[in-house]
Amino acid sequence: MTPNVLVSQSEKELEAWFANDFIAHIDGKKATTLRQFYEEIADLLEIPDFGFSLDDLNDSLNDLRWLEDERIILYFTNTADLISKERDPAKLRNVLSILEATAEDWKWTEDELDDKKEIILVFEDSDRIRKLLEHEGIDYLEISKLK
Repeated sequence: MTPNVLVSQSEKELEAWFANDFIAHIDGKKATTLRQFYEEIADLLEIPDFGFSLDDLNDSLNDLRWLEDERIILYFTNTADLISKERDPAKLRNVLSILEATAEDWKWTEDELDDKKEIILVFEDSDRIRKLLEHEGIDYLEISKLK
């Protein structure tokens, strides 16, 4: 089973593993605030009626029935910039926790469900993202170590 959270050295490395999956590319340079992050993810995932809050993010990611793809890759680049302009550093940590928890929850969804999904979070490598993942106790694996 693929881990929920991966760290990638390059887009080429990502595509080697997930070329046939739906990849939503969230550029940290375009999502330096929480509002920008919400706008990016709502647009990329075509989330209907998104309310721009952590609760809406959680609810939307736990639904995703409007997407046909079974595996959704949330690919974050420029992770040193991702939600970096918020005064409260807890905002990014909260987002990471929700993303990781949602990816884990999908693994335990009943198999009979027609719209079962798999969410995998892939972060472009940076010191900042590794420190944040470790601080939150979120296990991750480097893509290069997948078998």
